[in-house]
Amino acid sequence: MTDKPASMRTPALPPVDPRQPFYFLHGDHEAAIERFKSAIVDAHLTPEQREENYREIVAPGTQPQLKRVLGELTAELATVSFLPDVKRVVTLYPVQDFYGTRKTASRASKIEKAGAGGRSPSDDLAEFIERELPHLNGVLICIAVEDYEKWRRISPTNPVVALAQRRGVLVAFRETGPQFAFFDALFARDTGTAIALWRDWWEATGGAPKMFYALVSQMRLLIQAKTASGGYLQSRGVTRAQFAQDFMPAEADKNLFALQPEWRREKLMKAAANFSFAELLRAYEKLSDLQKYAIPLNSDPYVPDKSLLAELWITSFTAWDA
Repeated sequence: MTDKPASMRTPALPPVDPRQPFYFLHGDHEAAIERFKSAIVDAHLTPEQREENYREIVAPGTQPQLKRVLGELTAELATVSFLPDVKRVVTLYPVQDFYGTRKTASRASKIEKAGAGGRSPSDDLAEFIERELPHLNGVLICIAVEDYEKWRRISPTNPVVALAQRRGVLVAFRETGPQFAFFDALFARDTGTAIALWRDWWEATGGAPKMFYALVSQMRLLIQAKTASGGYLQSRGVTRAQFAQDFMPAEADKNLFALQPEWRREKLMKAAANFSFAELLRAYEKLSDLQKYAIPLNSDPYVPDKSLLAELWITSFTAWDA
């Protein structure tokens, strides 16, 4: 039996310091975040102690706010356990306050501080963690799951995030699945590696529709990069700045010039040089069949092998004589 590729192995967890009363876990690898959360809880509580001494707090609503649960959170951490020397452990699941975006970070910060006295709930929580939590027999775990494609990222200026950064307890868990290496190989026209990584990705997701949607999304970005990097704009009297300002989609995940970190944009610009404009348009048109069968309909009289269909598309796209 062969080992799994490195991209699919379970990442090692950092050590847990039982003296540390505060952790902030973030990133897009939800499974790793949950494993480390469990490791922190295990370091402080036995299974028998958890029922009375462990709480998970989830703020209500589709846009959960810290102010809705701040009182409950601090009260739980200040509660004294019935058992001597047993800690009180509390996990705070994601609240909107911890996130920011490139375009709205400064505005969100101003809105957040518009409360009484110019203070925000994050200011109050950071002060509680810094001044009171060290004197309590409590442990706080804050969690913020991120989605880089949709610009859901923690704000480094948030007081709680900034405090975690200063204390060295801001722990990131990044998803390193085969899809990232797959697109590198695909755009490098490395057929064999791209096929192998596609199969790894298929095994990891069970052939989920998101694989096909990701293909379409990345192809759109690559076509944008080809348009911006070639002589197409100049021939039409359009500057690159105008193209970025007036012709790009409003959604950040569909806009080449809004991609973060910036190296993602640079990588696409370099990859675009490997293809002609005609090749990209032709390959994009051929993706229609993959999109159609990503979620088959009951009315479809015949559904081809999606994985085989995708591998044929990959082979055609990466062939240098396409």
